[in-house]
Amino acid sequence: MMRLVWNRIISRKLVSFTIILALFGIFLLIPIGFQNTNETKLAVDNSIAEQGRGTYDILVRPNHSRTKVEKEVGMVEENYIGDSQGGISIQEWEKIKQNPAIEVAAPVASIGYFSGKKTSVELPQLDESTRFTWEFYTSDGQKEYSLSEPQSLVYFKESEPGNTQYLKVLHNETASGATLDVMLPQTYHLLAAIDIESEQNLTNVDYSELKNEFDSFSLDVIIKTFGNIPVIKVIQREDINIPIKMKLKADTIELDISDYRKKLSLTEEDWLMSAERNKIKQVIGELNKKKTASTSEHEIDLTSFQKPFDGTAVKINNQFKVDLASDFASDRGETTVYYTAEKLDYNSENDILNIKIIENGQPPSYKKIVKKGESLYNGVKPKFLIEQVGTFSPKVDKESKLSSSPMGIYATSEIKTEKGQVLKPTTVPGSFIPQPAGGLITLKSAEILKGSKPIDAIRVRVAGISKYNKQAQQKIEKIATELLQDGYEVDIVAGSSFKNATLDVEGIGKVVAPWTTLGVAQELEENWNGLILLTTILFVTFVLVWFVSRLLFEKNSLEKEDELLTIIGWPREKIIRRNYLEQYFLLFIAYMLSVSFMAIIKLEVSAYFISSGILIIAFLLINIIFTIKKNRMKRLEAYKHSPSLFYYRDIIMPTMVILFISTMLIVVQIASFGSTINKSQESTLGQFTVDGIFGFQLLVLISAFILSILGLSECLNTLFYTRKSEFNMYHIIGWSERRILLHLSKETLVWTSFSICLGLITSCIILFNTEATIGWIVVGILSSSVILIFVIFIVLISKNFIIIPKGEKNINV
Repeated sequence: MMRLVWNRIISRKLVSFTIILALFGIFLLIPIGFQNTNETKLAVDNSIAEQGRGTYDILVRPNHSRTKVEKEVGMVEENYIGDSQGGISIQEWEKIKQNPAIEVAAPVASIGYFSGKKTSVELPQLDESTRFTWEFYTSDGQKEYSLSEPQSLVYFKESEPGNTQYLKVLHNETASGATLDVMLPQTYHLLAAIDIESEQNLTNVDYSELKNEFDSFSLDVIIKTFGNIPVIKVIQREDINIPIKMKLKADTIELDISDYRKKLSLTEEDWLMSAERNKIKQVIGELNKKKTASTSEHEIDLTSFQKPFDGTAVKINNQFKVDLASDFASDRGETTVYYTAEKLDYNSENDILNIKIIENGQPPSYKKIVKKGESLYNGVKPKFLIEQVGTFSPKVDKESKLSSSPMGIYATSEIKTEKGQVLKPTTVPGSFIPQPAGGLITLKSAEILKGSKPIDAIRVRVAGISKYNKQAQQKIEKIATELLQDGYEVDIVAGSSFKNATLDVEGIGKVVAPWTTLGVAQELEENWNGLILLTTILFVTFVLVWFVSRLLFEKNSLEKEDELLTIIGWPREKIIRRNYLEQYFLLFIAYMLSVSFMAIIKLEVSAYFISSGILIIAFLLINIIFTIKKNRMKRLEAYKHSPSLFYYRDIIMPTMVILFISTMLIVVQIASFGSTINKSQESTLGQFTVDGIFGFQLLVLISAFILSILGLSECLNTLFYTRKSEFNMYHIIGWSERRILLHLSKETLVWTSFSICLGLITSCIILFNTEATIGWIVVGILSSSVILIFVIFIVLISKNFIIIPKGEKNINV
């Protein structure tokens, strides 16, 4: 019997080789697929466990503080508290932080946009009388905006040390006789409030300078001038510089100082700036029209010298370079004026957030601004004064972070235009770019300015968590639920990541800004686990259907041989045993080859167990299918349409099922894989996860391709081999090779097209339910169609040279 089995295997070399190759693929690729699937799941879980948790876990805000854009897009702006109105009292925060399950509860409050003391810029004293004209500018990285009207100062060369002769129009400031001082413009910066201890625990940043004492001399001056008023300590951010430039024009002019003394009604000993202001203004108007002997223009960048609340006085030397000034003027007159702003009004359209200009200006304002406080120049006793007592420097990670915990006041993330230009907030309130806090004050001070409920948000870190796993998620969700029941707006920030939001800004165009998208870790986990489950189900289903179909092919193709063996006296049990011995033999060869290859590529021990399990299941299926007795009804009438299809239906139907499953497998694999990777890469945590597991999942996808192609090819080979005598008959009756191939192609096209179309429709239904993207569904459909049609074409072409005998003459009948 073994000799008979072996002879049959040898006589069908191509079919036997294809079967062994396909079985080898099953024994090898399924263990690799399972191993890689486990590694994929492990990689995803590890990525999320190690990288999914940021600085804190829960963001707590007052009820109804969630913005419209947060509800629509499920993302939070990086500096989300910038223009908030408060709503949580210090007492409520104290109650929250007393919860033993909470490790840190760090409150933060947005106060408004404040300015510090103005300092002076000293102009050079040249050898010739000079008319200086200047204007200050700020920039958002793309455009420059004027911060002041053009101003002028006329310098007279007859100046003496300590008594510089010049004329300029004064704007609230006083004039000094020693230097050519001009005052920097007022600039405004976000002021926020924190609790020193909890903020240090959360950020590992030193805020201790907020406890510094005031300079005694400055405090005495304040008390003598304004009485006993609240003086608020401010520490300014060390790494922020004000984007400010000075455009300076120097015109050399011929002047006779005596003439202008007469016009100003001054004696030879008088200082020019001691004249009446109206006369000075009139004379400057005349001087501005005077012809110049020579002109030079200079753009002087003062950015590196200027800080939010304590700028640096500078002087411009005779070479128009910037040096530090030793003698300077300062002005706190506008420090009691501040602004609050409403949040940006985003309009969402086609996944793009539109931002409109609220008020045109230099620069334009994208927010509604409210002015508060009064200038000291109005003569009204101020309600407070701010005094800078130190600095702080947050630890800003310049690398791309994976997890996102938006702190609300520190972000310096780059916001870019479509062309890659980096945009920055200007020094004027109303910018659409989130401005990091330029200064910090205490919560107690915040109550003075904002009332009894100054806190806008509390950043909560849950205690007892070392990794962001299922247990950690349950702890976080429990605390979040409790806070939600207390009436707060609660967002779980753990598991969040950065995601680029596209903004369409009026006057600028499309801008890309990194926002925090919530629940990324959980979504990643669900997406990858869903892909793994889908891959596994389709993979196992395909292998099972293919193997059962192949056994049915073999059983049908052996019917005539079984009849002959019955005629010569073989009992049915012996015939069945002969049939499945051949399948055993092919299985065992493929199994041994796969095990040898596993040893070469050093797969895990589990791979051998999986292959052995497949072998046992295959043996059982062989026994079951070959033991079942089939009763065939004799047909007395010929088929009217497509006789070949109906006659070979026992072989064609399983092949159609294989083709259907192959189509569905390839389409779903490509579309799901592409969609999951695409969606994952929208966030930084997703990109990190994809980088770690891309190779694994790609190997699973390639394995599915190979198995589908081998399985389909083997089925078609078996079908065409079974019909070999039919094709020979066509040749004998005079059909040319081309005609036979054309006939076979048309016939094959009918049932293959039906199977492929049915597979495409089914896969689309599955994919629409899994929220795969349309683009990747189309890619999956096109790819699978091309791959399967190519395989069918190759098999047909190869059969043209194998099944049709060569050298025989056609017999015309």
